[in-house]
Amino acid sequence: MYQKALIPAAGRGARLDRPNTPKPLVDVGGRPLILHVLEQLEAAGVDEAVVVLGFEAKKIARELTNHPDLSIQVTLVENPSWQHGLASSLLAAREHFDAPFLLSMADHFFDPALVERMAQVDLSDEQVACMLVDRDTSRIYDLDAAVKVNLDGERVLDASRSLENAHGVDAGLFACRPALFDALEATLADTEPADLTDAIARLAADGKVAARFVGERKWYDIDTPPALIRAEMDHRQKRRVEAVFSADIHDTDRETHEYTFVTGKPIETDVFVQRGFVRNPNTIKLIPDESASSPIYVFTDTRVNELYGDDFVGGLSDMGYDVRRIVMAEGEESKTLSNYTKLVEHVLGEGIDERSVLVSLGGGAVCNVCGFIASTLYRGIGLVHVPTTLMAQCDAAISHKQGVNGERGKNLVGAYYPPINIAVDVEVLATLEDWLIPDGLSEVVKHALGQDPDYLQFLLDYDGAIDDPDFLEAVVRKNIELKCELMAIDPKELREGMVLQYGHTVGHPIEYLSGYDLNHGQSVGIGMMVAARVSRLLGGCDEEIIELHRHVIEKYELPTRIPESIKVDDILAMMRFNKRYLTEGTRMALVDGPGTLWSVDDDYAIPVSDAVLREAIEASY
Repeated sequence: MYQKALIPAAGRGARLDRPNTPKPLVDVGGRPLILHVLEQLEAAGVDEAVVVLGFEAKKIARELTNHPDLSIQVTLVENPSWQHGLASSLLAAREHFDAPFLLSMADHFFDPALVERMAQVDLSDEQVACMLVDRDTSRIYDLDAAVKVNLDGERVLDASRSLENAHGVDAGLFACRPALFDALEATLADTEPADLTDAIARLAADGKVAARFVGERKWYDIDTPPALIRAEMDHRQKRRVEAVFSADIHDTDRETHEYTFVTGKPIETDVFVQRGFVRNPNTIKLIPDESASSPIYVFTDTRVNELYGDDFVGGLSDMGYDVRRIVMAEGEESKTLSNYTKLVEHVLGEGIDERSVLVSLGGGAVCNVCGFIASTLYRGIGLVHVPTTLMAQCDAAISHKQGVNGERGKNLVGAYYPPINIAVDVEVLATLEDWLIPDGLSEVVKHALGQDPDYLQFLLDYDGAIDDPDFLEAVVRKNIELKCELMAIDPKELREGMVLQYGHTVGHPIEYLSGYDLNHGQSVGIGMMVAARVSRLLGGCDEEIIELHRHVIEKYELPTRIPESIKVDDILAMMRFNKRYLTEGTRMALVDGPGTLWSVDDDYAIPVSDAVLREAIEASY
C-alpha cells in the first residue's frame, strides 16, 4: 500500500554514547539498526526509502550505498541543519513525497509484524497520521524520556514527553500523508529546535492522528545501553527459538504415565585459613570420620611434592590414615584428557572404596585434575583441596569447578562438584616463584573490579610489597569471603557469579593461543582490559573505567596488551569454545562502574557482537 518510506537518521543520539559509531549503525544481531529497518520496510512492500543524514553522514552513506543485502531503492538526503531538530531533518526530504508514506525511526528495532501492521493502515480522509502506540508502559525502560500519548480509543488526543497518567508511548513508526510536512513547518516556525512530537501534538489537537497498537509484539528504542542489550537479548532468543524444529505431538489413545522427582539439598564446604598447616596437617580435621579407614589419595605436582610432600603425606599417615601419593607434572600439561584417563586407571588399580577421599595439594592444575577425578570415580567420591599457589587459594580451589583442557581450549571438559573441605595455608606462598604472585593477584583484581568497590579502593591505596605475607593473607581471606558469598547464591555462575568469568572470556583464548607462554593471570589481566573496552563500546562505562583498569592491572605487575604474535581472527575463532558462548554469539561479564558488574533485567551475561569484540581486541595491542 505504501511505496515510499522516510527514515530520519540525522541525529547524534548522545545518550547511547557508542564511540565512533552513529546510532543508526549500532548493530543488533550483527547488523546495523538501519539495515534491519530497511529490510523490514522492503518486506512490507516499500519500494523506496528516503534516508535523511546529518551527523556522521558519510559513514552512514558508505554503509547504505550499494549494500548487497538491499533491493529497496535508497535515496540519501543530507540535512546541513540537522542540529535544529527532527522537524528540520524531516522537512529536508519534503520534495520526495507527494503520496502517503511510512515513517520509521532509524534507531528503533521492531518485530517485523509491527512494520507489516503499519503498512496495512488505511488512513481516512481526515487523518494526516497514524502512529504505533505501546499501551504497556511498564516495559518502557526510561518512561520519563519517552514520548507519551493520551488516547480516546484509536484516536490520539495529545503527545508529549511531559504527559502524566498517559495511555501509551510512541513506538516510533507512523503512516503519514504529505500534510505532515505542513504541520512540521508550522511547528518549526514557532520553536527551534522542533521535534516530530510537537507536530503530532498539533495535528492530534485537530483530531487528525490515529493510533494502532503494539499488543504483545516487541520493539526497542535503542537510546541507551540497556535498551541495546535488551534488543540483542531478544533477537538472540528469537533466533534460538526459530532455529528449533518441533515435531507435532500427535494425539494417541495410548496411556501415558508422567512422574517427577526432585533431588539435591544444600551442600556445605568448610574453608579453613591457617598458617603452617601444610607442614602440620594434624591441626585441622580434613578427612571426615566416615572415611577414616578408606584409602586416601594425595595428588600433588613435582615441585610441591619436593617442598611439602613428605611433611603433608607423612603427617596424615602419622594420624593413622591409609595415604597414597600421586605426583603429576607441573602446570597445564597435566590438565589433559589423556592424563585424566591414566590417573583414573592408576587409582582404580591401587584400589578405592565409596568413602575414599582425594586430596589435592598444589596449584590450580592439581586442584582441577584431582577434583574432576573425584567427581567421576564411582560417580563421585570425597574431595578436599589444599591449594598452594596464590591463584588456587584465591580462586581455583574455592569453587565447585573441576575439569581438564581439551584440544580446542581450556576447561572444556569437567563438572561442578563440591569439595568437603578446603584448607588454605598462606605460609606456603613464601616458596612460590616470583611470577606466581602477580599470577594469583589477577583474580584479586578481578573480584575488586567486578564485585567490591571498597576492595578495589584498598588495592589502589596499598603501597607495600605485593609479596608481603600480611598483604597476601588479607587478599586471600577477602577473596575467599567474596567467593563464599557468590557460591551461596550462584554456584554455577549464571547470575551474580558471572563476575568469576570477568576477563576470562578473552583471557582463556589468549592463554591458549600463546601456547601457555602467558600464564593464566597475565591472560586474565589482558582479558579484563578487553572487557573494559567492550563495555565502553556498548555504552556501559566511560573512558575513566578503562584507565582505572589499566592502572590497577599494571600496579599488580600484570600485562594490559595482547602480544603481536596472537592474531585477532584467531582469538575470535577461539571464542566459540568458551562455555558462555551460544550459537547466537558471545556473552560476557562486563562492568558498568568501579567494583560493579553490569546487569540488564537481572541478566549478567551481556551479549556482545563480533564487531564490538573485534574493535575492543584491536584496541588492546
